[in-house]
Amino acid sequence: MDPGGRRLGLALGDDQTGLVMPVGIHPYQGVEVTAAHLQHEARQRDAETIVLGLPTSQDGEETPACRRTRALAEALADLGCQVALQPEFLSTHAARERARDLGRARSAPVDDLAAQIILEDYLADSPAMPASKQ
Repeated sequence: MDPGGRRLGLALGDDQTGLVMPVGIHPYQGVEVTAAHLQHEARQRDAETIVLGLPTSQDGEETPACRRTRALAEALADLGCQVALQPEFLSTHAARERARDLGRARSAPVDDLAAQIILEDYLADSPAMPASKQ
């Protein structure tokens, strides 16, 4: 998942094949509502782990936006979800390039493609930083 301040990008991947596909964009509605929504999505899709992009700086340091991601990870863990944090930097920029290659309009949101990139990186780099283990 690409957790933004206004929208969440969602992607679904298979750790056996490494295939990842974008599956949607949803509005961010605060930590508790968003966590409940993600828990529901994960259950519907039989997802074992929810991977959240952790928006770090270029040098890997945590940014102020990391607090929201960590709060969401904690809320998901409280709901019994297995959560992993995947450090990410410039996923939205890479998603815009991918969107252009796919022929998406420049004004179209790319949060789902950013989530796809984050999950691809997680699967390629596993194991990532676990936020919780249930």
